[in-house]
Amino acid sequence: MNKLVRLLIVLAAAAVLPQAASAGFLNVPKQSLDLPTAGRVNTKGNTVGPTGFYVMCSVIPSACKVQRARNVGTAAGNVKLTVDTLALLDRVNREVNGAMRPQAETGLTDVWQIGGSSGDCEDYALTKRAALLRKGFPSSALLMTTVVTGRGEPHAVLMVRTDRGDFVLDNLNQIVKPWNSTGYRFVSMQSPDNPRIWVNL
Repeated sequence: MNKLVRLLIVLAAAAVLPQAASAGFLNVPKQSLDLPTAGRVNTKGNTVGPTGFYVMCSVIPSACKVQRARNVGTAAGNVKLTVDTLALLDRVNREVNGAMRPQAETGLTDVWQIGGSSGDCEDYALTKRAALLRKGFPSSALLMTTVVTGRGEPHAVLMVRTDRGDFVLDNLNQIVKPWNSTGYRFVSMQSPDNPRIWVNL
């Protein structure tokens, strides 16, 4: 069992125990927890993003603008990974996965949307991104990302850049994983410098 899975099990236990959890993570000193690490995905120059992304930006410009960090520790534009930060990522991933119903696109145009009761993979990822932006995360650390699954299917996830590496929030998995532990082939993602620009991976 890797360090991330062990830590999320502890976080889940803390969430269900009354008062003790809210009193400070079951009274376990945060310094004693071994936070996970992930590698950093390499970028290979600019590319063209998904058509649905650009349509969304024209309809909802605020979803594609640079947003600075608010009340969230950062280092070089990346979020500082703490026990509280990891717990928040885990909670947002699970809440959105539980609140939305999978719904494949039925038309020829792939519509990217934030929120709603149903959606496909990028809609889940966009909803998680919007939730974390509201929590004060910077746009430079919340990157829409396209991948290919182990079954050869195109897919979209949210990449979260931290000072301990890149982690993935995924509607196909309740656990927040290091990008290099997903089994996916990573294709492209938003640029950390400009959310309207995409880069090859």
